[in-house]
Amino acid sequence: MTGFGQLVWREWRRSRTILLMALGVIVALLLMVFSQPQDTPPEWAAGSGYQTVVNVVIAVVGIAAWIMSFLGVFLLPLIAADSLAGERADRSAEFIAPIPVTRSARLVAKVVQLAAVAIACWAPILWVLSLGRTDDRIDGDYGRSLGLLGMVATFTLLATALAWLLAAWIESPVIAAAGAIAIPFAIPMILFGVPTIARLQPFRDPSTFFGLWFTAGGIPQPLTLLVAAALFAAGSTRFLRRLE
Repeated sequence: MTGFGQLVWREWRRSRTILLMALGVIVALLLMVFSQPQDTPPEWAAGSGYQTVVNVVIAVVGIAAWIMSFLGVFLLPLIAADSLAGERADRSAEFIAPIPVTRSARLVAKVVQLAAVAIACWAPILWVLSLGRTDDRIDGDYGRSLGLLGMVATFTLLATALAWLLAAWIESPVIAAAGAIAIPFAIPMILFGVPTIARLQPFRDPSTFFGLWFTAGGIPQPLTLLVAAALFAAGSTRFLRRLE
Protein backbone atom coordinates (compact mmCIF):
# COMPACT_ATOMS: atom_id res chain seq x y z
CA MET A 1 0.00 0.00 0.00
CA THR A 2 1.31 3.45 -0.92
CA GLY A 3 1.92 6.15 1.65
CA PHE A 4 -1.21 8.04 0.59
CA GLY A 5 -3.22 4.83 0.70
CA GLN A 6 -2.07 4.30 4.28
CA LEU A 7 -3.27 7.80 5.15
CA VAL A 8 -6.70 7.18 3.62
CA TRP A 9 -6.98 3.83 5.40
CA ARG A 10 -6.00 5.51 8.67
CA GLU A 11 -8.71 8.14 8.22
CA TRP A 12 -11.25 5.40 7.56
CA ARG A 13 -10.22 3.56 10.72
CA ARG A 14 -10.54 6.78 12.70
CA SER A 15 -14.07 7.52 11.49
CA ARG A 16 -15.55 4.02 11.28
CA THR A 17 -16.75 4.08 14.88
CA ILE A 18 -18.71 7.27 14.22
CA LEU A 19 -20.10 5.79 11.00
CA LEU A 20 -21.18 2.60 12.74
CA MET A 21 -22.92 4.67 15.41
CA ALA A 22 -24.74 6.60 12.68
CA LEU A 23 -25.79 3.31 11.06
CA GLY A 24 -27.12 2.15 14.42
CA VAL A 25 -29.17 5.35 14.75
CA ILE A 26 -30.67 4.81 11.28
CA VAL A 27 -31.61 1.20 12.08
CA ALA A 28 -33.13 2.25 15.43
CA LEU A 29 -35.22 4.96 13.80
CA LEU A 30 -36.39 2.59 11.06
CA LEU A 31 -37.43 0.02 13.66
CA MET A 32 -39.27 2.73 15.58
CA VAL A 33 -41.11 3.94 12.46
CA PHE A 34 -42.14 0.52 11.17
CA SER A 35 -42.98 -0.91 14.58
CA GLN A 36 -45.83 1.57 15.00
CA PRO A 37 -49.30 0.18 14.21
CA GLN A 38 -50.44 1.58 10.89
CA ASP A 39 -52.84 0.73 8.12
CA THR A 40 -51.42 -0.85 4.99
CA PRO A 41 -51.68 1.57 2.04
CA PRO A 42 -54.12 0.29 -0.59
CA GLU A 43 -51.48 0.31 -3.32
CA TRP A 44 -49.31 -1.95 -1.16
CA ALA A 45 -52.08 -4.41 -0.42
CA ALA A 46 -53.19 -4.77 -4.01
CA GLY A 47 -51.36 -6.94 -6.49
CA SER A 48 -48.94 -9.80 -6.04
CA GLY A 49 -46.87 -10.52 -2.98
CA TYR A 50 -43.74 -9.65 -4.95
CA GLN A 51 -45.09 -6.20 -5.72
CA THR A 52 -45.89 -5.65 -2.04
CA VAL A 53 -42.34 -6.62 -1.04
CA VAL A 54 -40.90 -4.25 -3.65
CA ASN A 55 -43.04 -1.38 -2.30
CA VAL A 56 -41.97 -2.08 1.27
CA VAL A 57 -38.30 -2.16 0.25
CA ILE A 58 -38.69 1.14 -1.60
CA ALA A 59 -40.33 2.70 1.47
CA VAL A 60 -37.57 1.45 3.79
CA VAL A 61 -34.81 2.67 1.47
CA GLY A 62 -36.54 6.02 1.02
CA ILE A 63 -36.96 6.67 4.74
CA ALA A 64 -33.41 5.49 5.47
CA ALA A 65 -32.06 7.82 2.77
CA TRP A 66 -33.92 10.80 4.24
CA ILE A 67 -32.67 9.96 7.73
CA MET A 68 -29.10 9.66 6.47
CA SER A 69 -29.26 13.04 4.69
CA PHE A 70 -30.45 14.80 7.85
CA LEU A 71 -28.03 12.85 10.03
CA GLY A 72 -25.19 14.10 7.85
CA VAL A 73 -25.68 17.58 9.36
CA PHE A 74 -24.17 16.19 12.57
CA LEU A 75 -22.09 13.35 11.13
CA LEU A 76 -19.83 15.32 8.79
CA PRO A 77 -18.87 18.07 11.30
CA LEU A 78 -18.07 15.42 13.90
CA ILE A 79 -15.85 13.50 11.50
CA ALA A 80 -14.15 16.73 10.43
CA ALA A 81 -13.43 17.67 14.04
CA ASP A 82 -12.16 14.22 14.93
CA SER A 83 -9.98 14.07 11.82
CA LEU A 84 -8.05 17.22 12.76
CA ALA A 85 -8.19 17.29 16.56
CA GLY A 86 -8.69 13.64 17.45
CA GLU A 87 -5.26 12.53 16.33
CA ARG A 88 -3.76 14.66 19.08
CA ALA A 89 -5.58 12.64 21.72
CA ASP A 90 -4.57 9.19 20.45
CA ARG A 91 -1.12 10.44 19.33
CA SER A 92 -1.57 8.70 15.99
CA ALA A 93 0.23 11.57 14.27
CA GLU A 94 3.49 10.16 15.65
CA PHE A 95 2.94 6.88 13.80
CA ILE A 96 2.48 8.50 10.39
CA ALA A 97 5.48 10.82 10.74
CA PRO A 98 7.87 8.24 9.17
CA ILE A 99 5.54 7.70 6.17
CA PRO A 100 7.06 9.41 3.10
CA VAL A 101 4.16 11.76 2.36
CA THR A 102 3.91 15.53 2.26
CA ARG A 103 1.84 17.70 4.56
CA SER A 104 -0.51 18.41 1.66
CA ALA A 105 -1.07 14.67 1.17
CA ARG A 106 -2.10 14.35 4.81
CA LEU A 107 -4.63 17.13 4.30
CA VAL A 108 -5.93 15.64 1.05
CA ALA A 109 -6.46 12.26 2.74
CA LYS A 110 -8.74 13.93 5.28
CA VAL A 111 -10.64 15.74 2.53
CA VAL A 112 -11.06 12.46 0.62
CA GLN A 113 -12.54 10.85 3.73
CA LEU A 114 -15.00 13.74 4.19
CA ALA A 115 -15.97 13.60 0.51
CA ALA A 116 -16.61 9.84 0.73
CA VAL A 117 -18.87 10.29 3.76
CA ALA A 118 -20.71 13.14 2.03
CA ILE A 119 -21.35 10.93 -1.00
CA ALA A 120 -22.61 8.16 1.26
CA CYS A 121 -25.01 10.66 2.89
CA TRP A 122 -26.37 12.23 -0.26
CA ALA A 123 -26.16 9.70 -3.10
CA PRO A 124 -28.97 7.45 -1.73
CA ILE A 125 -31.47 10.30 -1.28
CA LEU A 126 -30.71 11.70 -4.72
CA TRP A 127 -31.32 8.25 -6.18
CA VAL A 128 -34.59 7.93 -4.28
CA LEU A 129 -35.74 11.35 -5.48
CA SER A 130 -34.88 10.44 -9.05
CA LEU A 131 -37.26 7.50 -8.67
CA GLY A 132 -39.84 9.87 -7.23
CA ARG A 133 -40.01 11.77 -10.51
CA THR A 134 -41.78 8.81 -12.11
CA ASP A 135 -43.10 6.98 -9.05
CA ASP A 136 -45.60 8.96 -6.96
CA ARG A 137 -45.31 6.46 -4.10
CA ILE A 138 -42.24 8.31 -2.78
CA ASP A 139 -42.63 12.05 -3.31
CA GLY A 140 -44.32 13.62 -6.26
CA ASP A 141 -43.13 17.16 -5.51
CA TYR A 142 -39.62 16.72 -6.85
CA GLY A 143 -38.68 20.41 -6.90
CA ARG A 144 -39.77 21.07 -3.31
CA SER A 145 -37.86 18.02 -2.11
CA LEU A 146 -34.72 19.22 -3.87
CA GLY A 147 -35.16 22.63 -2.26
CA LEU A 148 -35.35 21.05 1.19
CA LEU A 149 -32.28 18.95 0.45
CA GLY A 150 -30.47 22.04 -0.80
CA MET A 151 -31.05 23.78 2.52
CA VAL A 152 -29.99 20.73 4.53
CA ALA A 153 -26.89 20.31 2.38
CA THR A 154 -26.03 23.98 2.88
CA PHE A 155 -26.36 23.70 6.66
CA THR A 156 -24.18 20.58 6.50
CA LEU A 157 -21.55 22.36 4.42
CA LEU A 158 -21.41 25.40 6.71
CA ALA A 159 -21.39 23.29 9.87
CA THR A 160 -18.61 21.06 8.53
CA ALA A 161 -16.51 24.04 7.44
CA LEU A 162 -16.91 25.74 10.82
CA ALA A 163 -16.10 22.51 12.71
CA TRP A 164 -13.05 22.06 10.46
CA LEU A 165 -11.79 25.54 11.35
CA LEU A 166 -12.53 25.07 15.05
CA ALA A 167 -10.69 21.73 15.20
CA ALA A 168 -7.66 23.24 13.45
CA TRP A 169 -7.31 25.86 16.19
CA ILE A 170 -8.57 24.16 19.34
CA GLU A 171 -6.03 21.99 21.13
CA SER A 172 -8.55 19.88 23.04
CA PRO A 173 -10.26 17.16 20.93
CA VAL A 174 -13.08 17.06 23.48
CA ILE A 175 -13.87 20.74 22.95
CA ALA A 176 -13.58 20.29 19.17
CA ALA A 177 -16.04 17.38 19.25
CA ALA A 178 -18.44 19.27 21.51
CA GLY A 179 -18.26 22.24 19.16
CA ALA A 180 -18.95 20.00 16.17
CA ILE A 181 -22.13 18.75 17.87
CA ALA A 182 -23.26 22.26 18.90
CA ILE A 183 -22.50 24.00 15.60
CA PRO A 184 -25.42 22.48 13.61
CA PHE A 185 -27.79 23.89 16.25
CA ALA A 186 -26.07 27.29 16.30
CA ILE A 187 -25.95 27.95 12.55
CA PRO A 188 -29.75 28.20 12.00
CA MET A 189 -29.95 30.57 14.97
CA ILE A 190 -27.15 32.71 13.56
CA LEU A 191 -28.58 32.74 10.03
CA PHE A 192 -32.22 33.32 10.91
CA GLY A 193 -32.85 33.67 14.65
CA VAL A 194 -30.54 36.58 15.48
CA PRO A 195 -31.73 38.92 12.66
CA THR A 196 -35.35 38.08 13.41
CA ILE A 197 -35.11 38.58 17.17
CA ALA A 198 -32.92 41.68 17.01
CA ARG A 199 -34.88 43.19 14.11
CA LEU A 200 -31.63 44.23 12.50
CA GLN A 201 -31.81 46.75 9.71
CA PRO A 202 -32.18 46.15 6.81
CA PHE A 203 -33.38 42.64 7.75
CA ARG A 204 -36.68 43.37 9.45
CA ASP A 205 -38.26 40.97 7.01
CA PRO A 206 -36.72 37.50 7.67
CA SER A 207 -37.14 36.59 4.00
CA THR A 208 -34.71 39.38 3.10
CA PHE A 209 -31.98 37.86 5.23
CA PHE A 210 -32.90 34.39 3.96
CA GLY A 211 -32.32 35.61 0.41
CA LEU A 212 -28.68 36.35 1.21
CA TRP A 213 -28.00 32.67 1.80
CA PHE A 214 -30.58 30.79 -0.28
CA THR A 215 -32.67 31.24 -3.39
CA ALA A 216 -36.44 30.92 -3.17
CA GLY A 217 -36.04 27.23 -4.02
CA GLY A 218 -33.56 26.57 -1.21
CA ILE A 219 -30.45 26.53 -3.42
CA PRO A 220 -27.39 28.13 -1.73
CA GLN A 221 -26.38 31.57 -2.92
CA PRO A 222 -22.76 32.33 -3.97
CA LEU A 223 -22.20 34.10 -0.64
CA THR A 224 -22.96 30.86 1.23
CA LEU A 225 -20.46 28.88 -0.83
CA LEU A 226 -17.87 31.65 -0.48
CA VAL A 227 -18.19 31.66 3.33
CA ALA A 228 -17.89 27.85 3.47
CA ALA A 229 -14.84 27.90 1.17
CA ALA A 230 -13.20 30.61 3.31
CA LEU A 231 -13.76 28.59 6.49
CA PHE A 232 -12.31 25.44 4.90
CA ALA A 233 -9.32 27.37 3.53
CA ALA A 234 -8.60 28.97 6.91
CA GLY A 235 -8.83 25.64 8.72
CA SER A 236 -6.65 23.89 6.15
CA THR A 237 -4.01 26.62 6.32
CA ARG A 238 -3.92 26.38 10.10
CA PHE A 239 -3.57 22.57 9.94
CA LEU A 240 -0.69 22.75 7.49
CA ARG A 241 1.13 25.31 9.61
CA ARG A 242 0.64 23.15 12.67
CA LEU A 243 2.48 20.31 10.90
CA GLU A 244 5.57 22.42 10.29
